Amino acid sequence: TRSSQHFTMKLMGADACMDGCQGPSKTAWLLMLLTRGADLILKLNQQTAQVIQAAFRHATYPDISGEKSMAFLGKVAYGLTNIQINDLSIENSEVDFKEDDAIDIAIQNVTASFKGTLSYGYTGAWFVKLTHSIDFEIESSIDLQINAKLTCAKGWVAADTSDCYLIFHKLTLHLQGDKQPGWLKQLFTDFISFTLKLVLKGQVCNEINSLAQLLADFIQDRAANFLQDGPIGVDISLASFPVIKANYMESHHKGLLLYKNYSVVFNDSMFAPSLLSESRMLYFWFSDQVLNSLALAAFLDERLVLTITGEELRVSITGGQYRSLQLLFYSVNVFDFQDDRSLRHFLQKIISVAGIPEVISRIEPALTSLMNSKGLNLFEIKNPEIITKEGYLIIQLDFDFPHHLLVDFLKKTL
Repeated sequence: TRSSQHFTMKLMGADACMDGCQGPSKTAWLLMLLTRGADLILKLNQQTAQVIQAAFRHATYPDISGEKSMAFLGKVAYGLTNIQINDLSIENSEVDFKEDDAIDIAIQNVTASFKGTLSYGYTGAWFVKLTHSIDFEIESSIDLQINAKLTCAKGWVAADTSDCYLIFHKLTLHLQGDKQPGWLKQLFTDFISFTLKLVLKGQVCNEINSLAQLLADFIQDRAANFLQDGPIGVDISLASFPVIKANYMESHHKGLLLYKNYSVVFNDSMFAPSLLSESRMLYFWFSDQVLNSLALAAFLDERLVLTITGEELRVSITGGQYRSLQLLFYSVNVFDFQDDRSLRHFLQKIISVAGIPEVISRIEPALTSLMNSKGLNLFEIKNPEIITKEGYLIIQLDFDFPHHLLVDFLKKTL
């Protein structure tokens, strides 16, 4: 086999793997690339609007209080309590990639109304204290601008949406029945508007940031689960910071084996950007070294078993063909061929590259069952392709966002 396929396994702790996200791309043996296309942007717009709505509804709005000295009235104090969102709609959302910077999210015309109780009192010139409480409603029209950055925290992708701005086009205070004196309404509108804007910005932006990170963790937990079966798993922590370009997002992952107290030492990664195109929505690139280590772990875990019944045969497998066997037999326990001619044909097909599709068709039920047990059937995958090359494997596909999964995530999270 080529030197790029060599790997060694030795006894060492899992924490001996490279820590952090500062490593160069040659330390990444598993990559994910999400391309920017019209379909993707449309889907991102739809899902982003849902997340923003959830952030507005779930945010907690603290009580607001203030005090001001007024001529002839003395000090006027006020407090807004029990602030709750009453109605919410989003007219439009736009998501775009900014070269080497961030994911630009623009939310236009968020129409929201808030309800609560306004209490106020003042001490007059003759030290007479009066206290009143009335219901209020605030109508608002807001635009949001969020520059979401992908960073690295403890080896995982972190979503940072702290660069968040709210632009108010309208903020109108309605007192109960609008029967209060005009000066009172104007007084509290002037007092409250500035403070209320700060509170809304702080609470909504904090909630968006929290939801974005929870969603990032949810996606990464799902990804780790896909590459985990019992004690065998793959370290998908980042090998370098995520990359955002005008046409795609890319993340480089370590791809190291996680199996009991074993770890692997790989040679430099052979990945080059030219290996992936931008014609499909989503790409996964796996180094042979990742696949080899998984096959070896499956063997050590007594999962890589081939039982042949019938005439005894001797077959010589070369290094490149051994790789095909690793790909084909992973997670498959027993093949039992009663027909001797079918067995010979099967082995001949394994040895030839042209035979890979037929062999895969034989083990497809077992692989499908394994993947569905990980929740693959919940995702709307379109036209997936597996491309095997010397030294690596590529999975490319299009997809629809699993809307029901986002809804389920928001319900469980909020």
